[in-house]
Amino acid sequence: MSGSLSNIGLGSNGALNWDIIEQLRAVDEQNQIVPISNKILNTNEKLADLSILTTLTAGFKSATSTLSDQLSYLKRTTSVSGNSIGVSAVSGVNIQEFNIDVNNLATHDIMESKKFSSETSTFATGDETITIHVDGIDYNIDITANTTITQLKDEIFDKTNGQVVTSILNVGGEDPYKLVLKSKDTGADQSILITSTGTAVDDLGISSSYAHTGSPSSYVYKGSNDKKLTFDVDGTKHAITIETGDNILKINEKINDLGLTDLTSTVVDGALVLDSNKSTIAVTGNLADDFGLDSFKTVTSNDKMQSASDASFLYNGISVSRPSNNFDDLIVGVTITLNSTGQSNTVIKQDTSSIINNLEAFVSKYNELTSYLNEATKYDADSESAGVFQGTSEIVAMKSMINRQLLSVNSKGESLVDYGIELNSAGILVFNRSIVEGKLATDPDSVENFFKGITVTENAITTSKISAGNTDITSGDFIINGVEIVVNLTGTAEEKGMALKKAIEDANIPGLKVTLDSSSDVYLILESTSGDDITISGDETKLSSIGFSGGVIQGKSESTLGFFSTFNDKLDNLISGSDSTLSLFEQSLENQKKLLEEEIESTTARLDAKYDIMAKRFMAYDSIIGQLNAQFQSLSMMIQESFTDN
Repeated sequence: MSGSLSNIGLGSNGALNWDIIEQLRAVDEQNQIVPISNKILNTNEKLADLSILTTLTAGFKSATSTLSDQLSYLKRTTSVSGNSIGVSAVSGVNIQEFNIDVNNLATHDIMESKKFSSETSTFATGDETITIHVDGIDYNIDITANTTITQLKDEIFDKTNGQVVTSILNVGGEDPYKLVLKSKDTGADQSILITSTGTAVDDLGISSSYAHTGSPSSYVYKGSNDKKLTFDVDGTKHAITIETGDNILKINEKINDLGLTDLTSTVVDGALVLDSNKSTIAVTGNLADDFGLDSFKTVTSNDKMQSASDASFLYNGISVSRPSNNFDDLIVGVTITLNSTGQSNTVIKQDTSSIINNLEAFVSKYNELTSYLNEATKYDADSESAGVFQGTSEIVAMKSMINRQLLSVNSKGESLVDYGIELNSAGILVFNRSIVEGKLATDPDSVENFFKGITVTENAITTSKISAGNTDITSGDFIINGVEIVVNLTGTAEEKGMALKKAIEDANIPGLKVTLDSSSDVYLILESTSGDDITISGDETKLSSIGFSGGVIQGKSESTLGFFSTFNDKLDNLISGSDSTLSLFEQSLENQKKLLEEEIESTTARLDAKYDIMAKRFMAYDSIIGQLNAQFQSLSMMIQESFTDN
C-alpha cells in the first residue's frame, strides 16, 4: 500500500494496522463476492453446456429434417444390364423399366487430304475460293497459290467457328503430312462437303463423288425392236441395250454389269440414281424420258474416312434415331449415353439407400443427444451430486418432449417399432434395417406417408349444360379465376361446347382442367387440379346462357404430418429462431450473467468505499492514540523525575 495509508499503526504501536483492514475485507468478500462469483461460474458452465446441447439437437434435427423432406423419397437409382448404354436419372423421374437395342452409334464426319512433304507445303495453282458446307451453312475461304496446308487448317477452323475441327497428321513415310477435317459434332447433319471454284479440292487430294437422281419411273419397254440408252459421263460415253420387258430395275442391272469405274447405279424409291466421280451426266436415247432419265437432281459428296451418321436404336421395340450418342430428350429427366452396339435393359427405381442412411443417422444422433440430456439432468442421492441442468424446467421439458414423440403412435396405430426402430432394455435406440428395407421394397408409399406425411386434395368441380344457339361472350361477361374468356359461340350444343372449351384452354388458367362430355347432353366440366377454388364471375345473364352462375366453388387440401415431419417441427421450436426454447433460455442465462457481473461490480465498489472510510478512520484513531501516547510518555517522565529528585 503506497502513501500515508501504509503508515497505519505507527501511532498505536500496531494496534490499528492495514492487516486488520485486509482481514476484515476478506471476510466481507467471502460472504458477499464469492457467492456471486460462484453463481457466474455456474452460469458460464450452463452456457457452455447449452452450446453443446444446441449443437447435438441441431445434428438430431438434421436427420428428422431430411426424413421429412419429399426430396428424400424422390431420389432415383438406375441399374443397367448390358454395356451398350449408360443411364442417369434425376430425382422425381417415374419409376420404370425400358430396353434399348443399339443398331449403330452416331458418328463424326472425317476426311483427309493426300500426303504432303511438310506442314508448310502449298497445294493450289492460283487464287480461288474453297467452300466448306456443314450443318446447313456455307463457309467461304479465299486461298492463293501460296496458301499452305497449315494456313488452310487454321482458316477452316476459324471460319467455321470450330464446327470443323482440323489438324495436320504425321502418318510417317515419304511425304508424311495429311490435312484431316472432322466435324465437331456427330449426326447426319454434320456431313462435311468441301468444294472449290477451281481445282483446289482435287489438288488437296480430296476426291468428290456425285449422285445423279432421275425421276421415279414404272415404265416397261414393250417394243419388239431393241433400243439404246447412252450415258455421257463428262464426255465419256457408255451405252446399254434396252430389250422388250426391260424396266428401271433391269436398266440398273445392265449399267452395273458394264463394270465401269466412273459410273455405277442404284434404284431408290423407284428412281435410278447414277453414282459417278464426274459432276455431269447426260442420257440420250428415245426412251430416256420414259425411264425418268431426261433430267437429274445432283448431290455432291466427298470421299470420307468416316461418314457422319445419326445413332439408331430400338426403344422398347420402337425405332428411334438421334444425332448424338448422348441425349436427354427421349424420357423426361433421364440422360442416356450410347456406348456401343448391342442390347441393354434399364431399371429406374427409388433410391432407398439414402433413406436407410438417414434412419441410421437419426438413431445415432438420438442416442448422442439423450445420453447428454441424461447426464445433464441426473441427480445422485447418495453423493448428492446433480447435473448442470438438473431441475431446469426448459431442459426437463425438452427431454420429455423428445421421449414422448419417439414413442408416439399415429391414427393407424403405427409407430417407429413397425419400421425397425425401438428402445432396448438399456434405453438405447436400435435399428433393424431389414424391416424397413422390406417395407420399402413392397410398399414404399406407406413408408413415405408414415415418415413424411400425406396431402389429400379434393378438387373443386363445376359443370355446365350447353344448349344450341348463339351466345356472344364479350369482355367482362365470363371471368374464371380473374381471367376473362372472350368467344362467340354459335351452332349446335356440341359445337358451342368445343368452342368454349378451346377458348378456356387458350386462356391458360393455372391449375384448371377443362373437359367436354357429350355422351348424352353436352356438359362442360371445370376442375381445379390442386385443391384450389374456382371463382366464376361476370354477367349473370350471359353466364346462365352457357350453364354457369357466379360464385366460388371450393376445393380442399388436407395435409397429415408424418412422424418425422412432426418431430422436425417440435425440434424447430427448440432451436430455430430467436424465440425458440433454447435461444430464450440462452438469453435468460446471458441476462442472469450480466446482472451477476453488475452485482459484483456494485458490491466491490461498496466494499471499496467501506474500507476506504475504515482506513481513514484508522489513520485518525492511530494519530490520536499516538498523540495520547506521547503526552503519556511526557507525563511519565515528569513523574519519574519527581521521584528521582526526592
